[in-house]
Amino acid sequence: MFKNLKGVIKLIDDLRDCGIEDDVKLPKIVVVGTQSSGKSSLLEQIVGLDFLPRGAGVVTRTPLEIRLVHVASKKGEEFKPYAYFGTQKDKIYYDFNTEVKKRIEEITDERAGKNKNIVDDLITLTIFSSSCPNLTLIDLPGITKVPLENSDQPENIEQITKDLTKKYIKDSMCIILCVIPIN
Repeated sequence: MFKNLKGVIKLIDDLRDCGIEDDVKLPKIVVVGTQSSGKSSLLEQIVGLDFLPRGAGVVTRTPLEIRLVHVASKKGEEFKPYAYFGTQKDKIYYDFNTEVKKRIEEITDERAGKNKNIVDDLITLTIFSSSCPNLTLIDLPGITKVPLENSDQPENIEQITKDLTKKYIKDSMCIILCVIPIN
């Protein structure tokens, strides 16, 4: 059954790559919450790797689709996790804490600018690991109430982040994982 499930998940990811999601709804888990509520930290715990950018204020500024592919390690051998971005399977990343994190930051800056703007321009990251489950997760920018001073965030940033969240959770095939701070 596990082999069949793995095949189904690969098929779902291939269909997403072909753009079929506009016509056929495919399952995913979407992580939502306010800014700095712990969404990215929770995702790292699910994945079992440290790879998401950290910092004060707005860090996740564009949606990030994380496609997890479980790889069974051979008996007595340790599997080294790796990842690639989008459909660029020719550039493989093994260093999650430095290279993957840095590449997420670079792509975010390319798409949203370097001055803390939030945009709806999905980044896709596929991770192969023996310690993660087969899942597709979406990390969304947090719902932001007030635009940051001296940033590119427009005055209606709250509406923009709410609309972005609604866009990703409106699908009936979506599992919503709502994160709230507990401090």
